Amino acid sequence: MENATYLGTDIAGMMHAARAEARRIMDANKGDMVGDHKAILDRLEAAELITDEEVETLLALYRLGYEAGEKKTDPQRAYFESREIYDRMAAGGKASPVALVVASAAVGSFEISVAPEGSTTVTIARVSYGSSLAGIGAGIGSLLGGPAGGVLGGAIGGLIGGIVDDKKGKK
Repeated sequence: MENATYLGTDIAGMMHAARAEARRIMDANKGDMVGDHKAILDRLEAAELITDEEVETLLALYRLGYEAGEKKTDPQRAYFESREIYDRMAAGGKASPVALVVASAAVGSFEISVAPEGSTTVTIARVSYGSSLAGIGAGIGSLLGGPAGGVLGGAIGGLIGGIVDDKKGKK
């Protein structure tokens, strides 16, 4: 039976394991958010859910959002660059479904709003959790249901990350 260990694990146990692993990653990277995200992506690659090339692409997407949130780059420019990267991945036909979910969450971390007079504003949370939680959700989901579980887990993780971003507010 594939994934027999995880079939007997309860939700609370999985939540505890995920928290413990997140703390381990954060401690190992000593506050380096990009390093944290790289560690998450490396776990997805080790599970053969994404390729090494996808790790680099997804890390570049994360950096775009991170730098926009830190006000190091223009959020609108970062959004359009992120869209372009995602579009190439989606249209290329070779990206894994898990990579597409994590990339989609990275693009979805930006918020676009249009004022009544027609001006458009692009914002992103200072540290957006959409992409990271999509990666974590994909990892957990794949344990429970293989690649299909990874896609569903990634989508749920990205959604939760967006909720976290909204709760903590945008800068």
